[in-house]
Amino acid sequence: MNDKTQLSLILLLISLAISIYFCFSEGLLRGGYELAVDGFVVARALMIIYTLHLLGKLGDIIINNKKD
Repeated sequence: MNDKTQLSLILLLISLAISIYFCFSEGLLRGGYELAVDGFVVARALMIIYTLHLLGKLGDIIINNKKD
């Protein structure tokens, strides 16, 4: 595995970990904003879509590295 591939995997894993954290925590919803629940649902849905996109990209990188 070359350096560029390792760097891209590290960056993908970091962004994946951050998006999973925001998907399953209440980090996007702060206290005092009870009326922002609709926005919280939309933000969580977008984070789930982003996480699935990253997983697909990570799988693509892993498959392409196995061919080499």
